[in-house]
Amino acid sequence: MNKQLKLNVKIGDKVKVLSGNNKGLIGVITNVSPKNGMVVIDGILPRIKYSKSAQGGTAEKKEISQPVHSSSVMLWDSEANQSSKIGYKFENNVKKRYFKKSGNLV
Repeated sequence: MNKQLKLNVKIGDKVKVLSGNNKGLIGVITNVSPKNGMVVIDGILPRIKYSKSAQGGTAEKKEISQPVHSSSVMLWDSEANQSSKIGYKFENNVKKRYFKKSGNLV
């Protein structure tokens, strides 16, 4: 039975990679998969795939972004230039996310 994970990141968020070969790199999330708990970050972990047509034509080279587990990333605060955990607070009956270190809204 697959259980969807609670993800603290959304598409368009700027994140920093915390572990793996790309540790320390900063990028923007382009795709989120809550079922697997994976996120795809633009420009991070690209893989090169070569494909040929069925008739034996020329090979094409494509860069495909590989997913990273959501626990390996942390949101990046551009104003404070640091990564931070996320908190939630209500402003005018609207739930908003904020950085716990700086207090800035996401």
